[in-house]
Amino acid sequence: MHASTLAKRYASALADLAQDSGLLKKIGTDLVEFQSVVKETPEFGDLLANPMFSRDRQMKLVEICVAKRETDPLTRHFLGLLIHKRRMLLLNDIVAAYGRIVEKQSGAVTVQVLAPKSLAKAQEERLVKVLSAKTGKDVRLDFKLGPELLGGMIVRIGSVMMDYSVRGQLNRLKAQLRG
Repeated sequence: MHASTLAKRYASALADLAQDSGLLKKIGTDLVEFQSVVKETPEFGDLLANPMFSRDRQMKLVEICVAKRETDPLTRHFLGLLIHKRRMLLLNDIVAAYGRIVEKQSGAVTVQVLAPKSLAKAQEERLVKVLSAKTGKDVRLDFKLGPELLGGMIVRIGSVMMDYSVRGQLNRLKAQLRG
């Protein structure tokens, strides 16, 4: 089974349990916090994904990590399941899939924006307003710098990409001139 398919299944099952308990957003927050700890300390992530270490030792490390935060027991059990099934390598994919599920259920959408430099606050607010009107959903921006762009921006909503970059406009003009 493909890793992303497996991650979606784990995320979906967790979302169902969290929804039943009324903890959909809390579990998402817990997962993102745990993921950030793993990203900040790559050695910790390597140890959790390494099958050479016992599951008990890995679980003790997770317990130490989540004890410092107000992590919900459902999140603790889920992380324990990932360790038991040796699926900790899927953590990033699971967190991403879970986030998409939460967005879908809350009527929100994350829009990826690639631009050559940061937008001013007013520009960002205007972009959110325009995209919210177009999508009919609450929009959250995932902004990334793309210094390779000459100007403009590339906006991606799900699988739809809108290229408003200078390079994209020049390419469209070139295609029109060719006929």
